[in-house]
Amino acid sequence: MLERILNFLKNKYFIGTVVLLLMIAIVVMAINFNNKKANEAEFNKLIEVNGKVSNAIQQNISTEELLNDLDLNFESFSYEFTANALVAKKAVDEGNIDIALDIYLNMHSFILDEALSNGTENILRENLVENIVRIYMEKNDFDAGSNFLNNNSIDSVYFHELAGDFYKYFEKNDESIFHYNQALSFDIDEAQKNIINLKKPTK
Repeated sequence: MLERILNFLKNKYFIGTVVLLLMIAIVVMAINFNNKKANEAEFNKLIEVNGKVSNAIQQNISTEELLNDLDLNFESFSYEFTANALVAKKAVDEGNIDIALDIYLNMHSFILDEALSNGTENILRENLVENIVRIYMEKNDFDAGSNFLNNNSIDSVYFHELAGDFYKYFEKNDESIFHYNQALSFDIDEAQKNIINLKKPTK
């Protein structure tokens, strides 16, 4: 089973949209999954989703139409997260950012409901929060983006630099400088400090 999962991750039809940590999580989940038959069924279901997404891309089938033919509910967190990430990436690539946003928001809520280690949760959340915030920027939706940032703060360099980018984009210089300074308060190397300092707006 483990060999099949590793081959799947290396398959040319697998859409490489999921962070390495998530790929590792899939393998760990497969090893630790108590019911071998259930694990096999879940993995086969993920392969089916991936195949349908790949086929939709090749045949120019929209994500909206594709979703009518997909079951994205899994018993396994890792498999469900991966399946949703595949569909969200397709939606982004075709410019359907509203569908992508809905999926990313659901995935973010899904993570908060799971009993994950703090490190795993933070890394997955940081990636999702960036996707969500940058879509709000693309939609030019300051209120929704600002509310999301305020309600989903993460104490990390990654989050504060992203928040700085968001507020700078909307020309909210005071808020932008505050978050860039928060990012600079962490123990980071000089190169990263220089990049953040260059981003800081002048009042």
